[in-house]
Formats: sequence, structure tokens, C-alpha cells
Amino acid sequence: MANSHGFLSRRGFIKVLSGSAVTAVLAGRSGAADAFGLLQFFDGGSKARHVTPYITPNKDFYVVAVDPSFRPQVTPASVQGNWALKMVDLSGGVQHLEWHALMQQANRTVVKTFECIGNPVGGSLISNARWHVIPLKSLLRKLAGVHSAKSVMFRSLDDFYASISIERCLDDYAFLALRMNGEPLPPVHGFPARVLLPDLYGMEQPRWLTRIELQRTANTTSYWQERGWAGEVPVKTMSRLDPPGPVQADQQVVLTGVAYAGHRGIKAVEVSLDDGKHWVPCQLKHADHPDAWSLWRYDWRRPTSGHHELMVRATDGDGHVQTATRHGRSPAGASGYDHLSVGVRKA
Repeated sequence: MANSHGFLSRRGFIKVLSGSAVTAVLAGRSGAADAFGLLQFFDGGSKARHVTPYITPNKDFYVVAVDPSFRPQVTPASVQGNWALKMVDLSGGVQHLEWHALMQQANRTVVKTFECIGNPVGGSLISNARWHVIPLKSLLRKLAGVHSAKSVMFRSLDDFYASISIERCLDDYAFLALRMNGEPLPPVHGFPARVLLPDLYGMEQPRWLTRIELQRTANTTSYWQERGWAGEVPVKTMSRLDPPGPVQADQQVVLTGVAYAGHRGIKAVEVSLDDGKHWVPCQLKHADHPDAWSLWRYDWRRPTSGHHELMVRATDGDGHVQTATRHGRSPAGASGYDHLSVGVRKA
């Protein structure tokens, strides 16, 4: 596996877009934002204070792609007459849905987090945005044979593909997205349309859609599944620490970060200041949004001088505590607690 600029699969590789890769990784923990009333800043040096914002700006949203150079050949100005989403029913009948017609239907806004299956523990390949969407089931239920279908195949302009169980595609949290943070989908994030599916890693949620097809088979597959990665597996519960910057003894420090458990949501977050010997509860914000991350905060009131080993763990909405077992990213996503060594200076 490679570093945070991308990651290697066992039989191929995914690359974060070159040029913007370093920016995307850093900006996930930098840039002006306000979380829990704290101003986040990044001064380019070791004294930076980072607080992850709830909504990731489009320019900072992580990007992982099979082909880093791919861009759709259509734009909002040229899409009319040059692109239509093909909806294929179980008998092979085709409906063509034009972009402008779809945009008129995208009148619902949802908050949704994407995480790359190659995201390491504590990594930056995870982001959160507001999406203008159409419920996917409202489109699928217009297709003949939907009640007999077992899966749905999604195909993209860059030849990417993934098939997903019909149950997940008809879920109340399955959507077709047309806008991202108030703008038409940026070219790198899936224009003209992308799919949002509950509880899955990003590699099973194709961008740049061109075709959605009902299938009789219950056996699902995808581009990356055929290259050694897991298929339709739910995201693991994760939590992450924001680097706190300089810490001085006897002066209050606010620890912050994110936690994510897909469709299950987050029930609680705890931090340890002594390498896991003791755990204390944190404040939570935005914990009531399924498929979106939560922000957490802990007020470290009187840190003592010396080195402290910080850890964080989350409990999902079903009451299951995040596993401490450390596991690599391949083939089904990383697990384990995020860890940060902090030196506290004498007052």
C-alpha cells in the first residue's frame, strides 16, 4: 500500500489526482472553518491548529480515481443533447433522462460522507458534503421488472462499473446526486450525475454515470472487487483526532475530530489521554445524520507536562464499540484506533 497520496491494490492501483493530492490531504484538516465555535487555521508550520469542518468545501473534498486524468467531455453549458442517463429495465427497454430534466427533480438536500476503502486509520481520504439529490427508488420504480430484479448495475463514462443489491438501491438513503454543496457536480466529483448509496465505501458508488440497469442476478461485482478488493461491505466504524497544535501545561486545550459509522450513525465518542488505560466521554455534534460523520470535542482542562498518548474510539448507533484491532486497508477497509503523541510543555 502507498502513502496518503494514493494506495496500491493487490492487482492494480488507485491514484489520488496528482497536483491536487497534497492539497486535498492537507486541506481535510486545514482552511478557515468553524466547528464548536473554534476558528480553524493552517499556517504551514508545526504550530498549526486544525479543526475539521462539518462540511468539506468542494475544492478540499478528497479525490481518488482509476484514471487521474479523466474528465467528462460535457459541461453544464454543453450537456443538453450530448448526455442522457440511460435507465434500462429488466427486459432491456431503455429510458433516456436528460440532465436538465433531472436537475428539476433534484429538490432534496442530504448530507453524506464518502470514505475511500483505502483510507488508513486516522487518514484524510474521507470527506462530507451537502448534495442535491433525487431518491433513487423514485427512478427505479418506473422501470419494468423492478420487483423481480435482484441487483442494479451502474456504469460510468470512464468505463467504471459496480453492481449493487436491489435492496440497497431501493433504500430511503439511496440517491442520484446532481449538485454538491450548492453547485453542479464538479467535473472531478462526477458531473453530470453520481450515485449515493448507504453504508458503502466510495469505490462502490460510481461517478460520471451514463447507465443504470436492472439485473436478474443477485451476484454483485465491481471494477475494484474484480481486482482483489471487497465488494458490497459496510463501512467500518472509524474516528479521527485533529492535530491539536502546541499544548501547554495547566492551560485548557480543546481536542476535536470526526467519527463515522455509515448508516448506523454515531452514538458516542471517547478519548484516552493515557494510551487507552482510561477513557472519557466527548461532546457530539451532528450525531443524528445517518451516512454522515459526526464532530466530537473534548475539553482537556489541565494537561500535565510531558508526553501524552492520545487515542479516540467511537460507538455506533447500534451500540457497538469501534474495534481496537489494527487491520490494514486491503481488502475490506482499515480498522483500529487513531493515535497521537502529544508533548505538553511546561507552563
